[in-house]
Amino acid sequence: MYLLKAIRMKKFVCKNCGVVNVVTNEVLKSDDDWLECILPTGFEWTLPAGKITPIIGDPIYVSAQGNYFSRQAYLDTYYIDPEIAYELMRSKVKVQTATQIIANQNSKLASSISKMFSIHTP
Repeated sequence: MYLLKAIRMKKFVCKNCGVVNVVTNEVLKSDDDWLECILPTGFEWTLPAGKITPIIGDPIYVSAQGNYFSRQAYLDTYYIDPEIAYELMRSKVKVQTATQIIANQNSKLASSISKMFSIHTP
């Protein structure tokens, strides 16, 4: 009969990406070097994740990594104005597709043609 020894597992959260890692005690006790996660580099990770507006003082912008910045510090770090980016992300911007633009132009053309014919008919 096989005897299985209970393997103790430990959980920890990566400070860079927030992923929960599960490892055994043996792995943690080893002298091997651990590689840290590489921070994401896509443009989405430079956009502000939040904005804290204190009662007195300037707003504080929160980065995707959870760091706090003033507007100027955010601009110096990520080369993006956090106020503009935050407002665009939170607002409901109406985006028109090519189909909508053509349909709108066609309806304007049709209404102008119908007005033209209604004037000339007795």
